Amino acid sequence: MLRPSPIAFTVLLTLVAACAQDEGDDAVHSITIELGDLKVIIGDDTDHGAGKAGYEGIWHLSHTAREANIFVPVYAGLIAHRRPCSVRTISDTAVEIQMDGQTTIERYEVKAPHYVDYTCIFTAGGERGGWNDASYMNGPADPGIYLINTDGEWFRHYDPEHGSAASVLPSSMTEPPPISKVENPRYAHGSNSFAESLSGLTFDSEKAVYYGRFDYMVLIYMFEKGDWVIPYMSPSGGGYNKELGRSNPAWDFRYYMTGLTPGEEVVLRHRVVYKPFVSNEDVLAEYDAWLAELAAAEE
Repeated sequence: MLRPSPIAFTVLLTLVAACAQDEGDDAVHSITIELGDLKVIIGDDTDHGAGKAGYEGIWHLSHTAREANIFVPVYAGLIAHRRPCSVRTISDTAVEIQMDGQTTIERYEVKAPHYVDYTCIFTAGGERGGWNDASYMNGPADPGIYLINTDGEWFRHYDPEHGSAASVLPSSMTEPPPISKVENPRYAHGSNSFAESLSGLTFDSEKAVYYGRFDYMVLIYMFEKGDWVIPYMSPSGGGYNKELGRSNPAWDFRYYMTGLTPGEEVVLRHRVVYKPFVSNEDVLAEYDAWLAELAAAEE
């Protein structure tokens, strides 16, 4: 265990026995950070209960006001499904997941009282690019997500059918991403990717933020580059919750990036907020404060 700093946090290096990877008993597969109100466990792609590898990201996110993990424990949240990979501590409050043999990095920094700053760094391979992150939610009573439109009104997005009306496009996106058409597709829109199903809804790309509710708590996802990001959801993507008797939804997002220069470094910045819900206005205030923080850091 590392020594606690004056700001009273604890960082635990968790030694997990190798399950899907033959790395020996002393391999570090996850790192736990407890800071402010949050407990966050970030782990690599090792099987930690799902019966297969491939769920790197936040294995656990909980709050002092609600101790239950909001992500399905055998899966995770903010999963890019890029493997194999390794996890390492880069500071007392920050962790990186490095993709083996690649320059791709996922960086997680926990900040008091209830923030996780999540940064994706990779090299553009062409003029267009994509990034996808899944989040498997652990049985929220309300499986929908909430976004804001160009009229400044909040709306709920939910479709009860997996693969139907999944994605919400940003208002500034004039050309939607192409659909990967295949013969005998799994879904009615013509592809085997449920994310490519469009809802017909748009959110304000200058207010690139959405949230979901866990009882009296709120999970907020914020995005710096609203022109590229596409939130999407599934009512059952996180599997079936036997304890609650209902499906676990997936609150995901993907990027459709254009105008890139091949070989350039692409940096995608996000903030995750998990705290007691106050109001829609408070969610927007958190978002505006984060944008102001980013702008100040650039000066």
